[in-house]
Amino acid sequence: RRLGTGFMFLRTAYRYSLLPQYFVGILRAKGTLRPPERQALFGPWERIYGASQELLPYLEGGRWGQGLEGFCPHLELYTQFAANAERSRTTLQEQLKKNKRFRRFVRLQEGRPEFGGLQLQDLLPLPLQRLQQYENLAIALAENTGPNSPDHEQLTSRWFLRQGWLLVVPPQGEPRPRMFFLFSDALLMAKPRPPLHLLQSGTFACQALYPMAECQLHRVFGHSGGPCGGLLSLSFPHEKLLLMSTDQEELSHWHHSLTLAS
Repeated sequence: RRLGTGFMFLRTAYRYSLLPQYFVGILRAKGTLRPPERQALFGPWERIYGASQELLPYLEGGRWGQGLEGFCPHLELYTQFAANAERSRTTLQEQLKKNKRFRRFVRLQEGRPEFGGLQLQDLLPLPLQRLQQYENLAIALAENTGPNSPDHEQLTSRWFLRQGWLLVVPPQGEPRPRMFFLFSDALLMAKPRPPLHLLQSGTFACQALYPMAECQLHRVFGHSGGPCGGLLSLSFPHEKLLLMSTDQEELSHWHHSLTLAS
């Protein structure tokens, strides 16, 4: 899985280079867009691309841990990019509508054979899609790195393994959906904050942090691979969690990751 994940990341690197190579730099040189409009359209795209390019040699050389460790300080750029996403879409629509030079330039670039039918609007959100690949890289690294690997030293502290929704089954009442974040040494349970929260809408509030060194993990049911999901039991010294999923494959992934952490 580790090699497959890295290969997929490297294979998509070419498409990732299209926007900086054929749009950002040329538009700056030609002056087709004023600096405020160009910044609104692309945000921190160039810096994100630069950070990705710094990571590539580490992936190509098999030094994933060292590469991802150096890449982490750049993650703030993705927060800035996400905050600018709606403004970017609006700016693109406005400029295509009223700026003839820009519209003609975009059509010319999109017609290049390198784009394979892709449009500028397809390329703009690539950094957010790329984030999922970074998550997959981190998971593959954590789950498939042995003690003899040169990356093992980077795994000796806390590492993120998996995140996702699971149903918490209480002693009484209905199961409650909760978001879980699994690290190499701890399991964090959180619930979403209200959508109307003024400052923190879309974020999660931590409810509990469980040390995985004290966890006894059992699969209660869901061994057969059928369509009915399954149930996991996690016993800690002062609490017991019953976690359910209706997706059998997802439950198996969680069981595998929890086994690695416990």
